[in-house]
Amino acid sequence: MTKNEYKTILSKYIPDKAVEDVYSLIIKNRVYLLIARERKTKHGDFRPALNGKQARISVNHNLNPYAFLITFLHELAHQLTWNKFKNKVKPHGVEWKNSFNDLLQPFFDNESFPGDVVKNLRKNSNELYYSTTADTNLARVLKQYDQENGLVLLETLPIESKFILPNGTKYIKLNKRRKNYLCVNLNNNRQYVFNPLAEVYFLDEK
Repeated sequence: MTKNEYKTILSKYIPDKAVEDVYSLIIKNRVYLLIARERKTKHGDFRPALNGKQARISVNHNLNPYAFLITFLHELAHQLTWNKFKNKVKPHGVEWKNSFNDLLQPFFDNESFPGDVVKNLRKNSNELYYSTTADTNLARVLKQYDQENGLVLLETLPIESKFILPNGTKYIKLNKRRKNYLCVNLNNNRQYVFNPLAEVYFLDEK
């Protein structure tokens, strides 16, 4: 694959201003990038080179450009930290945070991210959240840049609203317990706890 072909593929997933720098990072660090199917439990992952297998970074294909870029840099920080320290440090310890911060800074400088994403990506001037879901404010901001697909955040629905998960299961939203919502499955009447940022379809039965 030629450089231009690779960059054309990257441009489908990340902001245009980020393409050149991301391509350079991939080449410099010999990144094997897998654009993966949607996974409900994670946006991406890093697998080190073990048992004769090549190190690999994967990112879900359906993320919006800013979430995709953050996830890629998050996982690349894991690769760089692993290369230097192996498993001798914590997964999201100070070594990883320093690497993630260093990787993000050029993309702040070239305005690859809009201002609201930059503001919410930072806890403060020295510390960064380790994922796009660790901070609910950041997750809400990133949600604004998703393509319209009919899904809404559970927290936006009124109490006693009925909703459907993407798998077709129907629920009714009840009260909030600490950070999460208690909901009842309308098929078996069992209660379940949902993250307020769960993406659901509103069921309007009026």
